[in-house]
Parts: sequence; structure tokens; C-alpha cells
Amino acid sequence: MCPTSQKPVIVDALSSNNPPESFPEPSYGNTTWRTLLSAPNMPTNAMSAGIAVCPPNGTLALHRHKQSEIYYVLSGTGEVEIDGRRNRVSEGMVLWIPGDAEHGVFCNETDELKWLYVFPEGNFENVIYRFSHETGESKNQALAKL
Repeated sequence: MCPTSQKPVIVDALSSNNPPESFPEPSYGNTTWRTLLSAPNMPTNAMSAGIAVCPPNGTLALHRHKQSEIYYVLSGTGEVEIDGRRNRVSEGMVLWIPGDAEHGVFCNETDELKWLYVFPEGNFENVIYRFSHETGESKNQALAKL
């Protein structure tokens, strides 16, 4: 056993008391998310994770952030665009999105898409979303608030 100063964290996603969150600006899309692992609420220093849901006809607008990201599709179908290429995704698929790659999520009129997201960042508040449809660096940064 390797000695470590960190303790393991086990979270029951179904009983997590973290409420769903969304971006304040409608043009960013109507995807919601629930953060499951993140400092300062959890003793994690290297990763954060949560579950996101894009409703039927929903979107997560094209954006970038410096951290790479992993999506694991839990249910549903949809499309994820990464650097200009649309990819059809469905349950069981894993996507790795490089840091600063432009990406977004798009659902059709009947299907919802639910995925686990993981960042190599201990605090989700440090993930700064820069939305592609906006101009000016100060205007197009949205802090992912916990």
C-alpha cells in the first residue's frame, strides 16, 4: 500500500445533495450539471467530476477551457462537436477532449444526453469556460460556479 496524505472519496451520485446547476446566460445552452467531486467541498486536489444532462433540443454551446476533459456517456444519444467535427455519441462511449479544443453538445428533439465529465483540476471553479459565439476575452469567460 502506498502512503498518501489524501483519503479516498466515495460519493453516491443518486443521493448527492448538490443541486443541478446551469450557466446564467441562455446563449451558453440549457445543459445542466451536478458536481460530484471538487474542492473545496471534497478533499480532492487533482480531479473534479460530475454528471451533465443536455435535454431534448438542448445544447451546450461551443466553448473552450484550458483543461482537457473526459466524457463518458451514461445514457441517451446526441452529438458532440470537437474542433469542427460532429460526432454522434451514445451510451457507453468515451470521449477525450484536449485542452483548449473547441467543443459543444447538441441533442435532437427526442433524446436527452447524460454524461459523466472529468477534469484534471481539483477545483471545478478553476475551469473557465470561453464561449465561441462571444467576442472580447473579458466577456466570453464564464466561471463554473459550485
